[in-house]
Amino acid sequence: MSQAARNLTLDDMMSQEITTAVVRAMRETFAVEVIPGDYEIGEGMVSLVGDVSGVIGMVQDHLEGTLTISLSFDTVHDLLPQIIGDAVSITHEMTVDAVGEITNMIFGQIKSDLNKRGYRFKLGIPSVITGRGHFISQFHRGRYMIIPFNVNGHLFQVHVALHAF
Repeated sequence: MSQAARNLTLDDMMSQEITTAVVRAMRETFAVEVIPGDYEIGEGMVSLVGDVSGVIGMVQDHLEGTLTISLSFDTVHDLLPQIIGDAVSITHEMTVDAVGEITNMIFGQIKSDLNKRGYRFKLGIPSVITGRGHFISQFHRGRYMIIPFNVNGHLFQVHVALHAF
């Protein structure tokens, strides 16, 4: 196992990198301020609830994981007028595209920060899951971190699960 994979931990530093990436992506994309909550670390299965979720694999030679962002449709519908205007009707496809893009932006920033520390994460392609009140169950052998965020009165979550081998 590489030293970098062995030393990557879900801790205050990782929480700060995730929080910085989320706050920056939301500010740059939607011109909104996001308020992070306290993170939670655990092990085993966890179910996330949302209406639209972006999921991207976090892969390198000796580590696998996922980054998931789960939001409500209301959250995305409140944010999209910031970039497309109030006169445009928001479609399901616009919602999916926006969540895919924001997931990619957040992961890109986290990946860049981690790679500067020597972790050599590879590029991932996000998938978007939709359905009112859907559950995403993360089955993995490692630990996870969940960070709640608040934007304009809406709660959303970012979940990172990692397993070093």
